Amino acid sequence: MERILRKFPKPSKGTLMFFGGLAVAFVVWHFASLHIDQAIRLPNFVTTMQAFFTNWTNSWVMENLGITLWRVLRGVGYASLIGLPLGMFMGYSKTIRQAISPLMNSIRQIPIMAWVPMAILWFGLGEGPTLFIIFMSAVFPLMINTLSGVMNIDPNYISAAKSMGASTLKIFVTIILPGAFPSFLTGLRMAVGLGWMSVICAEFIATSSGFGFLLIQAQIQFRTADLWSLMIMAAVTGYFIDRILLLVERSLTSWRFKDAAEN
Repeated sequence: MERILRKFPKPSKGTLMFFGGLAVAFVVWHFASLHIDQAIRLPNFVTTMQAFFTNWTNSWVMENLGITLWRVLRGVGYASLIGLPLGMFMGYSKTIRQAISPLMNSIRQIPIMAWVPMAILWFGLGEGPTLFIIFMSAVFPLMINTLSGVMNIDPNYISAAKSMGASTLKIFVTIILPGAFPSFLTGLRMAVGLGWMSVICAEFIATSSGFGFLLIQAQIQFRTADLWSLMIMAAVTGYFIDRILLLVERSLTSWRFKDAAEN
């Protein structure tokens, strides 16, 4: 038995502190809910956890979770089609950067929820507004991180390629794209996280399906324990999406993570 236990890695101090803090938070929640004794303000911890685990086996909840995840995938995909090439061109050409940067930096300052009324006017209710909101949340992190990646490429590589007669297309394919790719992956993690948060907010208003729709229905019907359990599900789902993207980033750009702390 001792030999078997040795094969498992020992948990780090940070991991132990995390689970210890989580346990303390749950204990405080439990006794605070008993003290307040108003489920609409703070639901019972045990009741909320029962709803949390039940929801993972609820086909209706999982169907709507799948709808939201598919929306995020599509919205971030559309944002990548714009953010990646735009960031590459802006990083490569100072003229393009000076022409586009003021407009892009102005637009990205607009709060994302301010776009919801306009998106509904443009696309109506349903998929259109939610995809647009995800797109607007994701495109700027992708663009900015790609731009940063291109600008960090050693200009001597580009100069050497030009001196050997390489075309602009060849330079983009062999130097710019590989050089910007690690930063693009970092931007992708940020974009998916922002897209996940924004789509749930958009689903409060613009759709009659999706995970955000379930949240607003629980709130309207005063099912507070269910509301809290869905919020925890959103947090857990978002966390695991980020971990998956981090694993992809580590596998594709492993040299960046040698001797580095986990993000």
